[in-house]
Amino acid sequence: MQITAKEQSGLAHSFHVVVPASEVAAQMDAELQSISKKVKMPGFRPGKVPMNVLRQKYSKDVMGDVLQNTVNKATQDVVEQKKLRPALQPDVKIVSFEEGKDLAFDITVEVMPEIPAIDFAKITVDELTYELPEAEVEQALTRLAKTRQHTHAHDGAAEIGHVTKIDFLGKKDGVPFSGGEGKGFQLELGSNQFIPGFEEQLVGMKAGDERTISVNFPKEYHSADLAGAAATFDVTVHEVLRLHAPDIDDKLAVSMGFTDLENLKGAVRQQIDFEYKAAARSKAKKQLFDALDEVTNFDIPPSMLKMESESIMKQVAEAKKAGDPELKDKSEAQLKEEYEAISERRVRLGILLSDVARSNNLQITREELSAAVMSQARNYPGQEDKVFEFYRKNPQQIEELRGPILEEKSVDFILSKVTRKPKAVTIEELMKEDEEAPKTKKKAKK
Repeated sequence: MQITAKEQSGLAHSFHVVVPASEVAAQMDAELQSISKKVKMPGFRPGKVPMNVLRQKYSKDVMGDVLQNTVNKATQDVVEQKKLRPALQPDVKIVSFEEGKDLAFDITVEVMPEIPAIDFAKITVDELTYELPEAEVEQALTRLAKTRQHTHAHDGAAEIGHVTKIDFLGKKDGVPFSGGEGKGFQLELGSNQFIPGFEEQLVGMKAGDERTISVNFPKEYHSADLAGAAATFDVTVHEVLRLHAPDIDDKLAVSMGFTDLENLKGAVRQQIDFEYKAAARSKAKKQLFDALDEVTNFDIPPSMLKMESESIMKQVAEAKKAGDPELKDKSEAQLKEEYEAISERRVRLGILLSDVARSNNLQITREELSAAVMSQARNYPGQEDKVFEFYRKNPQQIEELRGPILEEKSVDFILSKVTRKPKAVTIEELMKEDEEAPKTKKKAKK
C-alpha cells in the first residue's frame, strides 16, 4: 500500500492511498471463497466450485463488500502508521476502483488537538455549605403521610379537601361531547384535576344532590373543539368522603419499613441532603467549566463543532416553534451567533474532559455501567423490565452510557485537584437554576 501525504489544514490531515491490484484481488478471492461454502451450483459439490466460475457469476455481487472492506482496512492502517487520533470517522473519496486495477482513494482525517497542560490547583471553585432546614424534613414527612391517607364517610356538605364520588355528563350547546362523561369518579376538591371552576361549584353539595354547573374551557385546551368554549355539566353526587392522613409517629415509620420515627426522619433527612449535595456539585461543575473555558484555548475539529451546532440549532428551532418566550423575539442570526458560542464551548470542554480521562487512565467499572442502566430504567416507571430487556438484547447500546459516566469521572478528578474555597449559601441560592454561559471568552482557531 502506498500512502502519500497531501496538504494539512489545521487538524485535518489528508492522504492519497493506493492499494495494489493484487491486494484487492486477494480480498476478492477471500469473499468468493466464503461464498463457495454456501452456494449450490449444478455439477459441483459445496465448496468445490472453481474460482473462475465463482468470479464470473458473483464478482459484481461482492464488489461492494470488497471495496468497503479494503478501504476500511487501508484507512485503519493509515491511522495506525501515522499515529493519528481521529476526532470522527475519516472522510473517504474513491478516486478509482476497477477490477484488476489498483484501488486509489483520498482520505481526510480530522484529529484530536493537543491539549496544553493546565495547573488545576490554580483554579478556585467554591465549596458550597448550607444548613438543612428541619422544617423541610417535617414537610417531607407530611407528604409521605399523605400518600397513605384514607377516606371516611362524611354526612355533611362537601368542602375543599373532601373527596366526592360523582357521575357527570358534559354538554356543549346542550349536546353531550366526547370524553365528557364519567361514572363513579372520585374527585378531590381543590386538586385541580378538572378544568377551572368545576371543583369549586361542587362545594356545598351532599350525597344524593344533583346540580348543573357552567364552566368555560381554557383557550389553550388540548381539544380544538372545546378550547375556549362554554359548557355545562350535569353532576350527581353519590358520596362525600373525608380524607384522613395517618399520624406521623412510630406506627407510620414501621409501616414503611423503618424501626421507628427517628429512623424514618434520618432517611428523609439523608434523601433531602443528597439532593442538596447534587445541587452543590452541579454549581461547582458549572463554575469549574467557566474557569476552564477561561484558561483553555486550542483548535477544535470543525466537523465536531458542526455536528454539535446543528444538533443544538435543531433543538432551538423546535423550542422556538413551540413558543419558548425566551426565543420568540430573537432573529435567526442572533440565535445562531449565541448558540454557535455555546456549541464551541461544549465541544472544547468535551475534548478537554476526554483528554483528562485518557491521560489519567480513568476507567469505568461494570458496577458503574449497571448503575447507569438502572438510572435509565427509573425514567420509565412501570416499564423497568422492558428497559433491562432492551439493554440485554442490545449490549452495544450500553456503550452510549460510557460518555456521560466518563465525563462525570473527569469532573470529579479535576475537582479533587482544584482549590476549594468554602462558601455558605442559603437553600434558595443553592437551588437557584444556573443558565449556560451564552458566550465563550476566547474563540478557538478553526
